[in-house]
Amino acid sequence: MFLYNLPKWNIPLGAYLSKRGMTFRHWIAIEMTNSLPIKGRLYPAHYSLLYYTKGKPKTFKKVRTPLQTCRHCGKDIKDYGGHKGKLHPDGISLKDVWTDISPVRHKKFKQMARGANVLSTKILDRVVTISTEPGDLVVDPFLGSGTTAIVCEYYGRQWMGSEIEPTYADLIVERLSSPEICAHQNDDVVEDRKRVTLKI
Repeated sequence: MFLYNLPKWNIPLGAYLSKRGMTFRHWIAIEMTNSLPIKGRLYPAHYSLLYYTKGKPKTFKKVRTPLQTCRHCGKDIKDYGGHKGKLHPDGISLKDVWTDISPVRHKKFKQMARGANVLSTKILDRVVTISTEPGDLVVDPFLGSGTTAIVCEYYGRQWMGSEIEPTYADLIVERLSSPEICAHQNDDVVEDRKRVTLKI
């Protein structure tokens, strides 16, 4: 189970899941610097993604991310203590702090009729490929813009979702019917698949 929310709300929700006997696996911080500073508080710059399981997870795949490079000169941002040659050729192991997620501000990632941003496909790409196998069922009780369904369709997972707003449901159907989905580039390498860029 993955729970994506503001840290303020994920603290009591996580406590509730632990009380119900779920096993805490990870608190993933997803950097989102698209908010404004708040007087008297630290600048809020991340969302929380909690990962809980019922006992040991059935599936958990190792993910590697490419080495970070400077967008101006193309050189590595870190020198890895002079040991770059000893790193895995597919990159470094995925950390629990994700700084490479788009804040989804560009209009091509928005559904104007809904008046809200669409969740980055890169978040759901990682969630789905880390914790499921092809053919597994993924349930999203808050389907929102339908990003979970889009990613599941692409990676061969079955999915089921619900949405309380009829207007949003119509937009999800429209999005699934579209010949082109605006997806965020993902250069992750999962242990049982080659490097894939999500293009639908």
